[in-house]
Amino acid sequence: MKLLDHEYFKNFDFIMLFTVIFISVLGILNLYGSLSLDHRSFSDPFVVKQVIWLLISYFIMFIIISIDYNTIIEIAYYIYAVVFVLLLVILIKGRITHGAERWFSFGIVTFQPSELVKITLILALAKFFTAFDKKNGYRIRDLIVPFFLILVPAFLIAKEPDLGTALIVFFLGFIIIYLAGMKRNSIIIAALTVLVFMPFIWMHLKAYQKERLLVFLRPSKDYLGAGYNIIQSKIAVGAGGLIGNGFGNGSQSLLNFLPAKHTDFIFSTFAQQFGFLGSLLLISLYFVLVIRGFQIVSKTKKLQGFLVGAGALSILILHTIINICMAIGILPVVGVPLPFFSYGGTSLLVDSSAVALLLNISMRRYKFQSA
Repeated sequence: MKLLDHEYFKNFDFIMLFTVIFISVLGILNLYGSLSLDHRSFSDPFVVKQVIWLLISYFIMFIIISIDYNTIIEIAYYIYAVVFVLLLVILIKGRITHGAERWFSFGIVTFQPSELVKITLILALAKFFTAFDKKNGYRIRDLIVPFFLILVPAFLIAKEPDLGTALIVFFLGFIIIYLAGMKRNSIIIAALTVLVFMPFIWMHLKAYQKERLLVFLRPSKDYLGAGYNIIQSKIAVGAGGLIGNGFGNGSQSLLNFLPAKHTDFIFSTFAQQFGFLGSLLLISLYFVLVIRGFQIVSKTKKLQGFLVGAGALSILILHTIINICMAIGILPVVGVPLPFFSYGGTSLLVDSSAVALLLNISMRRYKFQSA
């Protein structure tokens, strides 16, 4: 493929790419500013590893962009199978952290297969619906394979336990099914089935997961326990005021009052340093990213491109909304990363892959006149 072909550049969304780079740079600076004064250095392991993961994610993005997305869809089942096997293995030999088996550990590098399910699921569902396209919509019995592709990995992820990722996988899958053309009666039946199983699901949640949900509406009920994280997050956001405490001056992160300040509550760390105006800028950047994604998906006429693009965009939207709403107390704490901002390698790879798929679809629009 001639990647430098003029026609590819003509349709390449540089605004989306530069927005991602801008958010990434802000994320590195924010990570540096969140470090305690006696450890503040660009050679700090957190900063160094995040920069390395960013470079790796950009390289992966380049590879995905270089390959026709239709070719990627053709091998989707094989990719899905590999990640599925990794999910099985991690339940046996995964690294246990805070009571959860979610990571493979290779020295200083950790790897989280459950995050990869999000991308592989989108590709596998797109392949299925492309091969079995029904113009009149799908009935429940037509969706046995998609339900299997969604529910089995979601169950395995919930067993790790990682309820937040399992729920995102579940919602991503059903977004794709809905967009593929699910009949109205089938939607009603599926919704009622989920409601019927809610008590069963509640009974099988871990104690700490139930506590998070119960404390969500009243964090002060257990302000030193399950409610501590969200209380400290709200304090950090509120302390930022209009213009913030200044770069590197977020007391909640510097004094380690704010848990998961590099990951789940990275937005709170940023909000205290740069205030409402800085937060508004960051949210605006994500808004630009989402709008560009919507424009790509809306112009894509080929079914496989539409489904893959919509799924990739859904990952970015869900991650952004859930993380920010979690930080300000609108949603329960479920451990969802903020795209290109939260510390973590696997999540960076997933978000980069999502953007790369959108760019891939956009730049090949001329190749398929109906795409």
